[in-house]
Amino acid sequence: MHIVRQESLPSQLSKLMLSEIQSGQFTVGDKLPPETDLAQKYGVSRTVLREAIASLKNEGILKSKPGRGIVVINTKNPQAFKFSDIFDTVSIDEVNYFYEMRAILESEAAALAAVRHTPEEMDEISNAFAGMEEAVKNNQSGSSEHERFNRSIAEVSHNPLLIEFLQFLYAKLHDLALELRIKTMTSTGRANMVLEEHRDILNTIAAQDEEKARRATLTHLKNAAKRAGLKIYNGSTQ
Repeated sequence: MHIVRQESLPSQLSKLMLSEIQSGQFTVGDKLPPETDLAQKYGVSRTVLREAIASLKNEGILKSKPGRGIVVINTKNPQAFKFSDIFDTVSIDEVNYFYEMRAILESEAAALAAVRHTPEEMDEISNAFAGMEEAVKNNQSGSSEHERFNRSIAEVSHNPLLIEFLQFLYAKLHDLALELRIKTMTSTGRANMVLEEHRDILNTIAAQDEEKARRATLTHLKNAAKRAGLKIYNGSTQ
């Protein structure tokens, strides 16, 4: 059994940007224009742009350099590890593995965030959660707030490789995650359940409890997979 999906906007944009780089519009060492300029050029949101850039970073085309910004480091074919050259068609088993990897990485990111966050960074996570609360109250999907919450925690891990890889993974799973989230948020009971799971994550990070933050995140993602009919950690005693 396979799921056929339209290619996501970040994926389309990353391919467009790669083709422009390979056509000679940029050479190795060139700095990309500011985010606002690029978003306006391509007619996309900064979130979509960041996901596309994260994908090209993961593929070894772009790199963030302190004091310079995003720089082109390779104009040839992508050399990085890739789950699939085309993610339009994936099997159910592959979706399970993607979510299992997400659970592993996000739970560790939350554990790191619990011990590494600054007060200002904790405010950002709290504000993202407040946005999720407001979305549930108004019977909205809260997709952007949910993504902001996840990305804020990843950023607070202060591990640049983990941050970039999670951004790449979020870009690959964006459309599927959005579809599942919309289905979940149409049920008031489920929406409140999801909100409480995120509240547990927020509270354990704020309490600087590394192990509880890890467990709360893992519990949420196991539950999220189950609600979506997926089976992660299948056969595991965890």
